[in-house]
Amino acid sequence: MVDLIRKKRDGKVLSKSEIEKFVRGVKNGVIPDYQISALLMAIYFKGMNLEETANLTYFMLNSGETFDLSEIPGYKIDKHSTGGVGDNISLILTPLAAEMGIFVPMISGRGLGHTGGTIDKLESIPGYNSSLEFDQFKDILKEVRCSIISQTEKIAPVDEELYALRDVTATVESIPLITSSILSKKLSEDLDGLVIDLKVGKGAFMKDLDSAKRLGKMMEEVGEKLGTEMKIVFTDQSSPLGRSIGNAPEVIEAIEILRGNFVEDTLEVTIDLVEEMCKMAGVEENAKGVLKSRAAYERFKKMVKLHGGDLSKLSTYSNPYEVKSLKDGIVQEIDAYKIGIASLYTGAGRKSKGDKVDPKAGIKLLKVEGEEVKRGDSIALIYTEKPFKPIKEMILSAYTLGCEEKKPQSKIIEKW
Repeated sequence: MVDLIRKKRDGKVLSKSEIEKFVRGVKNGVIPDYQISALLMAIYFKGMNLEETANLTYFMLNSGETFDLSEIPGYKIDKHSTGGVGDNISLILTPLAAEMGIFVPMISGRGLGHTGGTIDKLESIPGYNSSLEFDQFKDILKEVRCSIISQTEKIAPVDEELYALRDVTATVESIPLITSSILSKKLSEDLDGLVIDLKVGKGAFMKDLDSAKRLGKMMEEVGEKLGTEMKIVFTDQSSPLGRSIGNAPEVIEAIEILRGNFVEDTLEVTIDLVEEMCKMAGVEENAKGVLKSRAAYERFKKMVKLHGGDLSKLSTYSNPYEVKSLKDGIVQEIDAYKIGIASLYTGAGRKSKGDKVDPKAGIKLLKVEGEEVKRGDSIALIYTEKPFKPIKEMILSAYTLGCEEKKPQSKIIEKW
């Protein structure tokens, strides 16, 4: 192991057999944490080329259970988001794409830090079981063409080990390590295609477009090298997506959108991603028309029921705190990162991996960019059982008011 660490420390390329040896050693528990951490730090500073990253992804992917969906006769496409604030798109996109004839087998994660996780959102629905056995997952896919489950210890287990160490050794922000972490889970689903919603901006993991493009290029090339068609859509996450942030609050908003009460920025990104999936699958594109029909809502209800969830018991706190504006103006900007941190303070997120989340906690934005505000107007609601004053101050600091008219801007930055 020392030879591998030295080799990468000196900027040399690790061979396929060396990477296999490393992944196998992590899985079997024979490499001590300090040596794993040393190699991760060397990768962080020296990087990995396409071949190395593809090999690392491949062996991480095959360190655990992979799905065989060959008996399902249809195009299987998933979508992955790199994490945002108010990002409930998977809840809308999954049944919508399924309604259009695409099979959507989705393995999703839990939130960490200021960005939310799809599994946390779904588990705010009482009874929703995200930890299904493969046969159960496959049966739901056959019945409703979509199912969203959580990563288990059997799926890419080496990723769990590596991410835990990356999190405490400041090596998370490495493009090869991000790529292998995401794709080792997603490609275990036996996909024909994968659409990446790569968030860019204050509330995103990638703060600038250049960094996001480097990650996008690596993910695109590794995915296709391992046999999966890839599409990358870069979306703006400078401000929160939609009006609700949290777990139950975001599910409630997603349901409203599925029922035809559209939130324009969330709608734009969702429709764009679904249309990219349709192009991959060669199916006719009319995602917005299908969404308006409410058929995707019925499909979502059925999927949730098959997972054991009871939507009639979904709720958030009934007496939220109001945040009132201290001045007049037009909302110029809402800092997504600050809103994400405020949501974390409500209890909706977790600071470390083992923390529990409060499914009912979160924030609802009553005023968004471009809307006029008068002093004393309510601009947000806080759903929490925690002290609300610091949360209120954080929300107020996230709002920038001015005199200029602010026209809505597209959330779609670029598509590959």
